Amino acid sequence: MSSEVTKKPVRKGPRVVANIIVTAVLVAGCFYGYLKISDMIKYVSTDDASIKSEQYKMSSRLMGRISRIDVEEGDMVQARSELVFIDDRDLRAQETQAQSALVLARKNLELSRINLERSRSDYNRILGLYNNNAATKESYDHAASALNSAQAQYDVGLAQVDASRAQIGVIETQLQNSVISTPLGGTVNTISLTEGDIAQPGQTILTVNDLDDIWIIANIKETEISRIKVGAEVEITVDALRKTPFKGQVEEIYAGIVPPAFQIGEFTKTTQRIPVRIGFSDTPDGDALDTRLLPGMSAEVKVARSR
Repeated sequence: MSSEVTKKPVRKGPRVVANIIVTAVLVAGCFYGYLKISDMIKYVSTDDASIKSEQYKMSSRLMGRISRIDVEEGDMVQARSELVFIDDRDLRAQETQAQSALVLARKNLELSRINLERSRSDYNRILGLYNNNAATKESYDHAASALNSAQAQYDVGLAQVDASRAQIGVIETQLQNSVISTPLGGTVNTISLTEGDIAQPGQTILTVNDLDDIWIIANIKETEISRIKVGAEVEITVDALRKTPFKGQVEEIYAGIVPPAFQIGEFTKTTQRIPVRIGFSDTPDGDALDTRLLPGMSAEVKVARSR
């Protein structure tokens, strides 16, 4: 009795699907590679970029305790707004004292003026008599000495008045410095000190960013910097707004390099980067975006190569 061997039919479905998947991956890879090569030919790209803006660091010119801060982080402020107040009670007391000293100095000056006029009158009278041999040399010398003394007292009085005025001027300047204003309008970024803290001269109390004037600083490799020019068009992508591309143009190529990171050990040659300022050509109002463009946000740029 003969036995027949039956062969199982080969299933071609999975192999066809696998071939389709492999083909799709290869096509996608080729297309992605084409786009990358095309970008490399057309653009100079970098992700070493971030948003910058005009920033004002508000600090005190005098040491004192902060009595009041009228804003919070994120608040919008107008230019020349008074935001920080230094306790001025001691200065007010000094101002009152200096004004009293000025009043006294002016009264002393008036007395000195009257004494000077009397001494000058006596001197002129004795001089006339002396020239006519009607007064002694001793009388003349005494009148001359009295006139010189009166003149000296008057000069001292003038100096005291000037010193009192100068002292008041210094105190008034300090009082003006006890109120700190922002020269530009914008958004309060950070507040470093709070009410009750002692502000040191030059110490930053808060910062204000002008969000209406922002730009990009992109650090371009030195090997590619010669391929871009001022005025070149730029495609900008902000990390926080990946779905909202922006247009810009190169405004300035700085004459310097980005300081390299501190290295320990033997020297290793690295490609340096040169900062490039890029201005936005189309920045919509912050209300039209899901996230407002803020200084410090990371970005990617593609700068059109110069021909």
